[in-house]
Amino acid sequence: MSESKKILIVPLDWGIGHAARCIPIIRRHLAAGDQVELASNGRSKALLQFHFPNLKFLPDPPDYRIHYSNQLPFLLKVGSQIPRILSTISKENRWLNDQLEKSNYDLIISDNRYGLYAASTKSVIITHQTAPIVPSIGRSLVHKYIRHWCERFDETWIPDLEPIERSFGGQLSHGNLPSNARYIGLLSRFSDVAKPAADETFQHLAVISGPEPTRSQFENMLFNFFQEKNETALIVSGKPEVHEDKVIGKVRVVSSISDNDLMAYAAGAKRIYARSGYSSIMDFAALDVLNKVIWYPTKGQTEQVYLASRLKR
Repeated sequence: MSESKKILIVPLDWGIGHAARCIPIIRRHLAAGDQVELASNGRSKALLQFHFPNLKFLPDPPDYRIHYSNQLPFLLKVGSQIPRILSTISKENRWLNDQLEKSNYDLIISDNRYGLYAASTKSVIITHQTAPIVPSIGRSLVHKYIRHWCERFDETWIPDLEPIERSFGGQLSHGNLPSNARYIGLLSRFSDVAKPAADETFQHLAVISGPEPTRSQFENMLFNFFQEKNETALIVSGKPEVHEDKVIGKVRVVSSISDNDLMAYAAGAKRIYARSGYSSIMDFAALDVLNKVIWYPTKGQTEQVYLASRLKR
């Protein structure tokens, strides 16, 4: 019998996708008898606390506070936050060193947090964007930095299938590979779990995700759309930090629901509506309902536009 390990897992708080795809990793380590500790911010932290209320959470790591704008284009708005992002990478590395002074770990798993590496402890980063789509004028520099940051870790885990022809990430996850890259297959909390019977209560299912203000805009747009259709619909608003459950007309809005209920409603719905974020794609692939999903890429977010286009093809 192998000796149990002590694992620290820290996902990025940018929407809830990074935290969601860490759930199957957490489950696997717990099933192996490992001691798992967690840390994150905002809605990512709330999602993990919802699924793992009995696990220990460390003090919050530095928050990237990435946000979008109603006025500025996506790339311009994110680009204007690069100095703060670089500063946060340095701060989270200091945060990790502070934690390592208090406790020893056998493995550190970071989801898209480039500062959570340690010379004294095996550290792994999870990312599906080794080659993000950015304007050509700055692409080589951005890719160089990402490869450099990934190679500070012992391993880079890419949640995708290795042959690009079968992959979901395409060039995002198959270009600019760091020397320590390893494909680990798709990550979804709906994989390797028993699927319930389909529940046809709702004709339409919307799963809302992403940072503000685009998350709220997406929810409001779909709510109005469902009211006009006058058909039964369920909106999962992606706000695990609040407890919302209301019914207006034929539309029910809940802040979050159990995985079992989400699987049943997804199987029973005629149509599913979602952002084309990578974690959402992996979830719906695991549920085998990709043919029912209508994707709404966030305007200007090159990753989601590319992934939606790839899925359409």
